[in-house]
Amino acid sequence: MIRIDAEIPGIDAFLEEGGDPVSGDPFEGGLLWSGFDALFTIVPILIVGGFVLMVILAVVNARRLKRKGINPLATEAEIMADAMRGSSAQRPGAQPAVAPAKTLEARLEEIEHLHAAGKITAAERDAARASVLGTL
Repeated sequence: MIRIDAEIPGIDAFLEEGGDPVSGDPFEGGLLWSGFDALFTIVPILIVGGFVLMVILAVVNARRLKRKGINPLATEAEIMADAMRGSSAQRPGAQPAVAPAKTLEARLEEIEHLHAAGKITAAERDAARASVLGTL
């Protein structure tokens, strides 16, 4: 604890300049308190700025999800479950992700149709039939 006497010569000058009356250094106390002032000014500004940035990013992300037809309040698990169930196929104009597999007969008929239309040669037809029949 520092005892301040009014009888010490020059004490008013140290107190006005923010100096330390015990050590005699006129800059010690003043710089220390100005550093704390700066710290207590900058830290709240950074915290508020970070919070504002988080709110802005959340709003932008919610708008982007809404434009894509996804509920922005849905959890990631709900979104993945909807994707696995094929909810995108229920949207108008959406194409299924995987085409249904053709039957063996349909694939052989397609090969014969391509040969009859002159799009493939007899050798290509035979190779295609062998390939289709080899997948059994």
